[in-house]
Amino acid sequence: MEEFSARVRINAPKERVWQVVSDVDGDAQYWDSLSRIRNISRERDLVVREVFIGGDNRCQQRIILFPKEGIHLKWVSGPIRGIRDIILSALENGTILEVQTSYKLTGILALFSKSAAKYLREEAESALQMIKAEAEGTSGAPVLEKRTMWADLIREKG
Repeated sequence: MEEFSARVRINAPKERVWQVVSDVDGDAQYWDSLSRIRNISRERDLVVREVFIGGDNRCQQRIILFPKEGIHLKWVSGPIRGIRDIILSALENGTILEVQTSYKLTGILALFSKSAAKYLREEAESALQMIKAEAEGTSGAPVLEKRTMWADLIREKG
């Protein structure tokens, strides 16, 4: 069983972070391994869905939403079996968002377990950063850096 966790501090209220993470139909926007999502059933805070990982690897997931507290996702069938918990904790000026994952790879993915484990860890860290940007309202804003041209460097020395 592989296990890892990742966390990020988000400068947004817990309610805003919950709005972003609770839209589980939009998970493919944050979790790169998901190529398609098809809901099988949805009842209040319980979602059963089929997801495709890396193209054609079909998995079934069962998701329980705990409003404004977290999300419990369980891979029920497919090449990944295990859980992913997403936990929100309020701070005085923001929110801590944490992902805790415990899983086992089966089938063809088991042959590439080291690289798959690295990919899943990096995917979680990347997802947290994208969720942070969305919750803070900076997802569409480009990062601007001051560029120094070679001519400017010569002028500074002279």
